[in-house]
Amino acid sequence: MSAEADFFIGWAARAPRPLARFIAMVVGASLIGLVLLAVTLGRASDAGAGDIVGEATMSGVLQTAPYPLLRVAPDQSHPRGHSVMLAGEGKYGIGPRGDELAGKPVEARGALVKRGDLDMLIVAPDDGLRPLDQPATTSPAIPLGRWRVNGEICDGKCNAGVMRPGKGLAHRACASLCVSGGVPAVFVTTAPLESASFLLLADANGGPPPPAMLDLVALPVTLEGEVERRDDMLVFRVDWPRARTR
Repeated sequence: MSAEADFFIGWAARAPRPLARFIAMVVGASLIGLVLLAVTLGRASDAGAGDIVGEATMSGVLQTAPYPLLRVAPDQSHPRGHSVMLAGEGKYGIGPRGDELAGKPVEARGALVKRGDLDMLIVAPDDGLRPLDQPATTSPAIPLGRWRVNGEICDGKCNAGVMRPGKGLAHRACASLCVSGGVPAVFVTTAPLESASFLLLADANGGPPPPAMLDLVALPVTLEGEVERRDDMLVFRVDWPRARTR
């Protein structure tokens, strides 16, 4: 009986036990392999898990080009100083309040989101920005030369951990809306540049990127331009006519 059970019979309702065990082992091993491959690829392309850290209050000088930044003075944790991107709630920037306080010392309060070396403060809508009576001092930007870099254009808020996925085609529509609403756009590099995996995007003159950038959001692209260090953040002053998809 056991020998007959090993034969495969096409019209039988079930496969023989040895064949069924073999198929189950192959399917199980394939599923485990796919899971391990997904985890490995995810870690290889991830510059650090993004998350909402919690409420925070920071003081520094507000700059608005290319996007609103709070430039915090150097301390033990950030000996170069610390540049924190600012955004408003929803898919918007901080609005006209930023223009009113540009170049002035301010206290910023809101929710801090963080991913790797990327920090963003989502400013509270009521009194999230208020002026301070103190000198406005910042360090000058340090030029780092011209670079050609591969990566992906994302919005800084969702990529920092507000939404998941915060990158890739699955997030393209959301990212385009965020960037259109004034949320800072960042370039997530395929390999670190000067130890940084995120670069704040600008035009060649240091202003906000042109509207044509939206056509390249969430796609693999190659950008070329001048890079400068602003505190602990790199700003990529892109030559946008030379931008190419890969």
